[in-house]
Amino acid sequence: MKKMIRLFLSFSLILLLAACSEDVTQYEAKASNFEDVGFVYNNDLTIVVIGEELVIFGFVSKYDPERKTIIDKLSKSANAVQGEFNEKRYKNVKIKTKKDKYYITADDGLSLEFQKIGERIIVDEVGAEYFTNKYPEK
Repeated sequence: MKKMIRLFLSFSLILLLAACSEDVTQYEAKASNFEDVGFVYNNDLTIVVIGEELVIFGFVSKYDPERKTIIDKLSKSANAVQGEFNEKRYKNVKIKTKKDKYYITADDGLSLEFQKIGERIIVDEVGAEYFTNKYPEK
């Protein structure tokens, strides 16, 4: 009887360890998350999909020129003027998702990666958080 109990406990422990080692995705990324309202960083930068275009618009911060987001880097490479409203459109946007990750590509060699870390929160490649006002569909 003791042997059976030990065998059962050993088997249970193995199953528990296997379950804990699986890559669990708490928040599922969906391409549709970027449609309509998109995501906003710090109330002044927005990234949204409109039709087949990825649109990035807002103000490049003149108060914090060292601010690091992936969108700030794109704005700087597009010669955006600090403190002024800027907009950049990328045609032929494609969003692929895998678990909690978004992989965005578009014309002009655009390639971005985001991770969904909350119901309405994503984080870019450099750790900046973006929020959406769009609530997930139930």
